Amino acid sequence: MEINAINDCVKNYLSHGDGGIKGYGGWTISTGSATVAGRGVVATRDYSVGDVIFVDVPLIVSPRAMGMDGTGSWPVCAVCYAVMMTPTGCPGGCRLPVCGRQCADRPEHRDECRYVRQLRPKTKSDGQTWSVGIYNAITAVRGLSIRDGKYRYFLDVLQKKSTDKLTFEVEELKRNISMELDKEDEQIMVTTCKIMDANCFETIVNRSNKLTSLKGLYPVAAFMNHCCVPNTMHNFNEKLQMIAKASLPIYKGQEITTSYTYSIWPTSLRQNHLLTSKQFICTCSRCCDTEEFGTKLAALNCIVKNCDGRILPINPLDKKSIWQCKMCTKLVSSTEMICFYKDVETLMKSISVFCPKSFEAILKSFNIHKDSPFVIDLRLKFIWKSKNNSLNLEQLLYKEKLCMEMLDLVQKLRLGQCRLLGLISLELLKVIKEKAYRFRRNWNTKTLNVFEGQISKLKEIYTSVLDEDANLDNNNIQ
Repeated sequence: MEINAINDCVKNYLSHGDGGIKGYGGWTISTGSATVAGRGVVATRDYSVGDVIFVDVPLIVSPRAMGMDGTGSWPVCAVCYAVMMTPTGCPGGCRLPVCGRQCADRPEHRDECRYVRQLRPKTKSDGQTWSVGIYNAITAVRGLSIRDGKYRYFLDVLQKKSTDKLTFEVEELKRNISMELDKEDEQIMVTTCKIMDANCFETIVNRSNKLTSLKGLYPVAAFMNHCCVPNTMHNFNEKLQMIAKASLPIYKGQEITTSYTYSIWPTSLRQNHLLTSKQFICTCSRCCDTEEFGTKLAALNCIVKNCDGRILPINPLDKKSIWQCKMCTKLVSSTEMICFYKDVETLMKSISVFCPKSFEAILKSFNIHKDSPFVIDLRLKFIWKSKNNSLNLEQLLYKEKLCMEMLDLVQKLRLGQCRLLGLISLELLKVIKEKAYRFRRNWNTKTLNVFEGQISKLKEIYTSVLDEDANLDNNNIQ
């Protein structure tokens, strides 16, 4: 399909999908040198930070797969995605877990229920009314709805993961049905799953204050190429629509990009994730910069006694690159660095109780760089999971320090008004509110006004970034 026809299809989709979403204009899907991968989304006008670029509607949403033995996580209702602690199968006989008759009878479930039922799902002697295998095949089955709908053309134009391996979701379905799959149906399912592998986004739903991770195929967003310094961020509203906004200024003629990986990972981890999950190596300005804009995220402290230098890869794009200390020029092989990384990861995972003094002592004792990815991961867990009113003063002040360090890291990485900025700003706001509450009788009016000013500024940041995000626990925003 020619690029003009693709743009017409996308415009039609955004104009008519799910109640007439208006999101086409100000950008175009383009080919050629303007894009990093030969095809992508290019701005046809300037965007300021915070401007909405488009609102995308999912073609498919499905739960994440479980282990064959039912391990991994609790299943969710195949229709409303509520977590099911005691899952029961659909009364219609498709053996997908559903909340009850109300979900089973919803229009969006009827066709897939009828289709799976015709394939005669296998039953087990344990009396379980739902099937893990059928559950894992939801994505494949839902691909048929695209073929049978008016947006079939996306099956032809969206990028597919290139692999000769059997498709997990389709094989799960075949193992758990008595009938043989129609060849055309099977091919559509395989194509759908390959498209999902290459293009799906994580979306999170909040059901009864429980967050559930789902995967969704957003066809417009799928045309955006990756960059480790993306100029967009996105939230999801109650309808699971993706609201894509400019996180950095975007100028006419500039490519509009997103990130396929975790932006605060160092280059080595990002590259490995992109290669295994998306089958490409990123060569953006950040990936080519050994020091990653001065953050030295990948660095480990030098192993030479009395040397205060940092060890970094000589060629960050080569996973077998020699690493070198910038101060004493000590050379370390990639194999040795992998071992050092694993040791740090193991140590960080062994820490179950977060005590600021003990944590800092461990970093000093084992000579661990404070911005090591596994250290950052542990710091973020403390920020997300700790409850401010249950922290002692030392822990509360340390959490405030960690929040400020994370905001500084986001700024240094040039991530602009990204989602992480909004979430950390919200957490820092809560910490400052808690601190002000504890010391309200000890501080004078001038001091309290300073904190009120900080709170006001942080509120402005997080509301701007996280506007329309349906997954925030509004009851927890104090």
